[in-house]
Amino acid sequence: MVAPRLPSLLLLTVVACASHSDVPLPAGAFVVQDEGLSEMSGLEASPTHEGVLWSINDSGNRPTLFRVGTRGESLGRVQVRGATLGDWETLAFWKEGEKTWLLIGDVGDNHGWRSHVRVYAVPEPGPGDTTADVAWTLSFRYPDGARDAEGIAVDARDQSLLILSKRDKPARLYRVPLAARGMEEPVQAQFLTTVSVARDRMFPARPTGLDVSKDGSRMAVLTYKGLFVWNRSIGEDWAAALARDASEVVVPRMAKAEAMSFGAEQDVLFVGSERLPAPLMMLTIE
Repeated sequence: MVAPRLPSLLLLTVVACASHSDVPLPAGAFVVQDEGLSEMSGLEASPTHEGVLWSINDSGNRPTLFRVGTRGESLGRVQVRGATLGDWETLAFWKEGEKTWLLIGDVGDNHGWRSHVRVYAVPEPGPGDTTADVAWTLSFRYPDGARDAEGIAVDARDQSLLILSKRDKPARLYRVPLAARGMEEPVQAQFLTTVSVARDRMFPARPTGLDVSKDGSRMAVLTYKGLFVWNRSIGEDWAAALARDASEVVVPRMAKAEAMSFGAEQDVLFVGSERLPAPLMMLTIE
């Protein structure tokens, strides 16, 4: 079998800053300046505000969105009103016509006991906003029992939400149409396919992040030990695209990597992890 092609990688310079840990930062990492973002889990690049990333902490924290610059700058916090704190793990964006929704994935389920999970949607906050109200929710259950997940993404080509399971071997990919938002009862997700690095090799660690490029042509999956990318042709479905071997992006060693997002461009990825000081990396791939 031909080994997956290795994309080129551009590492940016380190931003000097005080550290609260003796653990060295990854080479090329920026430091997230807001120390309240101590368990970075979700990460998404704003499609409307240049240079802005959104992030959340893992479960057990307040319902807060963190604005972060692409070099780790602290750009303020936004309190989310109308959301229940279940197990927040991840973020995604949905451009619906002229409206930009920031989706908060309450999809964690470490013990596999949740009958259904949900995504909260808020209008993307503006630069001066400090609060955001939940506009609608999308609740869903899996067709094959409870699943723990830390990655959601929006497929703009068919206006659907994608969810990648964390603890299955191989990982399982599900789809929920975003048109099902606001339903009184949870809808049933559709199983699409299993996801592995290659036909004969599973992920080296559990998947902790999922994103799809804004044009729907690329999917990236982050794990504790790697970052993998698939390309998709026009008219191709994800089952066919993911049947091919992934390309691996070489990322400097990063403990607890659980946050990842495409940038505005399909060849840029941002990666962060759960620790203090919180590292943020910007990677350029082919």
